[in-house]
Amino acid sequence: MTIATGLRRRGNRSAKLATVLIVSAIATTACGSSSGPSASSKTSNSSGPIEIAGLQGTAAQGGQDFIDGMQIAARQINSAGGVNGRQVKIDVTQTQGTAEGAVAAYEQAAQNPNVIGSFLGATGGIAIRTQSSRVKLPVVIANGVDSVVIPADKYVFANDQGHENSTASLTYAVNTLHAKSIAVLHYDTDFSEQIAGYVEAGCKQLGCTVTDVEAASATDSVNQLVPLLQKMKNSSPDAYYIESVNPNGVVAARQLGMFSKPVIAEQWLTVPAIAKACGAACEGIVFGGHKCTDPSLLPASDPYVNLCNNYIKLYQQSFPGQPFALFSIYGYAAVQTMVEAAHRALGAGHTLSRDNVVQQLESFHADFQTLIGKVKTSPTQHLLTGSFHEASVLYTISADPNGGSPTWALAPNSNPEVGAIG
Repeated sequence: MTIATGLRRRGNRSAKLATVLIVSAIATTACGSSSGPSASSKTSNSSGPIEIAGLQGTAAQGGQDFIDGMQIAARQINSAGGVNGRQVKIDVTQTQGTAEGAVAAYEQAAQNPNVIGSFLGATGGIAIRTQSSRVKLPVVIANGVDSVVIPADKYVFANDQGHENSTASLTYAVNTLHAKSIAVLHYDTDFSEQIAGYVEAGCKQLGCTVTDVEAASATDSVNQLVPLLQKMKNSSPDAYYIESVNPNGVVAARQLGMFSKPVIAEQWLTVPAIAKACGAACEGIVFGGHKCTDPSLLPASDPYVNLCNNYIKLYQQSFPGQPFALFSIYGYAAVQTMVEAAHRALGAGHTLSRDNVVQQLESFHADFQTLIGKVKTSPTQHLLTGSFHEASVLYTISADPNGGSPTWALAPNSNPEVGAIG
């Protein structure tokens, strides 16, 4: 899920409506050379800060939000004494929102021997994977693309759940609403382009069929989207999957009377700016999302009530007056996990080399809690999350008639204790 969370305001950063989320590709010049075959043996010095590179995409890709989460984690870790007395530092390198820029930023980060790992929460994850065996810098990626870590690549990890974020609502439509056929509209972000495949694979498992798939640009207008949605309608499915990153698709569906059938979506509507831009048009859509979207909806027994409330408090202390940016949790969890791996490597008597960090990242046994679940990994399983059930539920939203922030509610007949996919 190239996660478009950079829609809020901070200082002079202007929020962008979801209808203009995708920026034009910007040509970039490589700002770093190959780290060479010895990169994996580069060892952080024993007294300076432990550095983690934040590979920052554009605002429309949520770039600042991911970095904000990384900075929150670093401050929290440093206030508790750091790692064996060493402070954690976040080094930010811009990717310009392109795959080429992401690779250049990744290569540049690898040149600093004190950088033990990196995090990317935007476009370029697949491109980085193709270069990781050469650059040899551990990287955690949050873009919702399963093939980033399937099959496992030594230096590449992910801390989001791509197909689950897409298919949680599909499971609900089939199992709870008894839909047997689905028509799909998706857009052109890294994550968006995986949706049709995720839904088709989900239908094979669940016993439904896909009647039509339409692809569009996240900047398309209502008028441009109407013909595509009409094709979906003409395919006569039991339910519609309409990606919500561009609210114009939902508005067009309303105009065509498509809400007479169930409409489902992905996790974009957990972003307040997108939900607000969609407004009343998005009411009634069912979508999966992280529990921190609104922890007040959870039963008191759910451990995520405290986990989410504590993190939201940290966020608000760091950025007073700013709306909570949910997807900052991915940057936060990436730093926590990378630092835990470094701590375990040092505790085992190893030097703090990148390969030793990788070895620890591959050795979690559900013994480390993050906001995205208890991490369980292996040399062949590089997903740094727990189960989808741990951290996510199904939501609907209600618009504010006065134009304020939307509110979320649990989807009807969904069980918050077991999450989206029961």
